[in-house]
Amino acid sequence: MPPVSLPPLRLAASLLTLTAALAGCGGGDGSDAPATSAPRAESSTAQHTPMQVLVPAYFNPSPGWDDITRGAKAYPDVKITAILNPENGNFTQANSQFTDAINAFRAQGGRVVGYVATGYGSRSMGAVKANVDNYLRLYPGVSGFFLDEMAAKSDQLAFYREIYEYIKGKSADLQVVGNPGTFPDSAYAGITDALVTFEGLETDYRQINPQPQSTWVYDRPTTAQAMLVHNAPTCAVMQNTLKTADLPRTHTGLAYVTSLEYDPRTDVGNPWAALPSYWTQLLGSVDALNKNQPLPSC
Repeated sequence: MPPVSLPPLRLAASLLTLTAALAGCGGGDGSDAPATSAPRAESSTAQHTPMQVLVPAYFNPSPGWDDITRGAKAYPDVKITAILNPENGNFTQANSQFTDAINAFRAQGGRVVGYVATGYGSRSMGAVKANVDNYLRLYPGVSGFFLDEMAAKSDQLAFYREIYEYIKGKSADLQVVGNPGTFPDSAYAGITDALVTFEGLETDYRQINPQPQSTWVYDRPTTAQAMLVHNAPTCAVMQNTLKTADLPRTHTGLAYVTSLEYDPRTDVGNPWAALPSYWTQLLGSVDALNKNQPLPSC
């Protein structure tokens, strides 16, 4: 089959700001995220759940999805969710190779969510709903949706609430993952099951901190917050990134780190075009963190 076309990279506007801004604010739609809660320490009662892996699987079924499935089989205690993205999410018929890949992955305990672009609230609601319907009709193995290019300001809440209610109206069990790529207005936590609150460079993720503006994340389970980190060149750097996600301060339970690169200054690269070079070590590291065991050797 021809190569699957990859979507335009979803870039949080915070990638173009200073590292300090990345750490505490920055809206996914190019605006500053509002201060929605008073500064406070990490909540000692916040639910810390085992770390999971969220994979932007924006590539062909073979070999990429085959490798994901092998990883799920090798590490059955690590929950993996793969983001399905055939034809940039715009399709009118099923691809049998993706269907087979989804079935094989799910047989190993994997979960699949469908990629849906939202254009920061500018895409027509009819197109978004049709996209959702196509996944459910043609890829019934999906168990939720990944809403990419999610806005971060409160003025788009009604748009995303309608999408959330539409999906949950299909089935309350369908998971809704939103991707503003930064800490959004706290109200977005009420219309998603999980939020990607960081998408960007590994060097910027080192400084990530919900405080003081977004301490509302501590009132939710760790798996309600996700990060997608790229430009992490080595296995050791990947492991340090996962340890940062696992900190009580960071409070993040859905993680993905890749060695693939993207340069926000030049708009060159695609970090989601394949799995990272250390895919197996990433799964082993998540497994070890969850079990309080030494991390595997790189």
